[in-house]
Amino acid sequence: MATRESESPSVSEVSRRGVLGAALGSALAFLRHWWRGSPLQAGLPAAPEHVTPQTQAAIEGGLKWLASRQVADGGFGSRGSYARNVGVCALAGTAFLAHRGMTGPYRRAIQECIRYLLGSAQENGFIVEAEVRTHATLYGHGFATMFLGQVFGESYDPRIRETLKAATELILNLQNEQGGWCYTSDPKDADVSITTCQLLALFSARQAGIGVPREAIERSVDFLRRAQNEDGGFRYRLDDPPESLFPRSAAAVVALTCAGLGQDPAVQRGREYLQQPHPPLELSPGQLAEYHFYGRFYATHAAWQAGQKEWDRWYPTVRDELLWQQSTSGAWHDANIGDEYATAMALIVLQFPYGNVPLLAIR
Repeated sequence: MATRESESPSVSEVSRRGVLGAALGSALAFLRHWWRGSPLQAGLPAAPEHVTPQTQAAIEGGLKWLASRQVADGGFGSRGSYARNVGVCALAGTAFLAHRGMTGPYRRAIQECIRYLLGSAQENGFIVEAEVRTHATLYGHGFATMFLGQVFGESYDPRIRETLKAATELILNLQNEQGGWCYTSDPKDADVSITTCQLLALFSARQAGIGVPREAIERSVDFLRRAQNEDGGFRYRLDDPPESLFPRSAAAVVALTCAGLGQDPAVQRGREYLQQPHPPLELSPGQLAEYHFYGRFYATHAAWQAGQKEWDRWYPTVRDELLWQQSTSGAWHDANIGDEYATAMALIVLQFPYGNVPLLAIR
């Protein structure tokens, strides 16, 4: 259990100052494009570096397809294990938010996502779909908490704050003795993947002004440090063999950087691991390897945090890969979680350069 304490102004993790900096950076970027006389294309502000007209068209097509998949209650999906999943809804909302914030053309879709997530919140703070079909409900809760933290800064809706505060409290209460989070009640079941998801939720809540104890972050950082392997990547659980995997290693690097360790040797070694060739490994024709979009999402965030040189190396590569994978309908395909999830993740990746989601804009 994490003990509540007031937030210290000396904590180096994501802060309100970082939110203001991200917002200022986005505003300055827009003004720079406006000053150069760059036209608006495909409904988007003038394109940042590496965002081609083809990329803008892919974004527009993907957003239109994703909006068409939202159902009457604000959720996504009507069948399968992830139908109405709160995490998929939150990621879709984040993809819309990344377009032009809450005042853009998808503001109605964002509000519908908010309505669905608020309606899915239980009395104990747990945000979960009414009919649970998956074993990893804490993932959905984490992404939902992260999304609500990002929209609260623009909406100031007291219902969002109340739900966000309760959701954050639940995450803090579920942190185990190792400093991580688990799928089950077994304390040894804590793993890097679910822990990084909960950490991003906590950072987002902190940006929205919700108190997060410094001790909770420090214990999680210690957990991730202990999970790092000699090659710079990260194992799944502390007691597992030292096998590194690209997606979860990217997630761990992002979480540690958000915790203020961007110049720490552990993060530097993690970034070196990520720069090694890690192909998606096709499982069968037309089906990408498991965790493909998850890995691209976190790796893009990690490249953004690493600075211009790494960004210039990574973004054009992942951009071209995603453009090639997009279907003629505008969607991206994932055989496990679903096309709404894959499309939301791909859109977040492609829209990273616009800096419209505060948590994802901070370097």
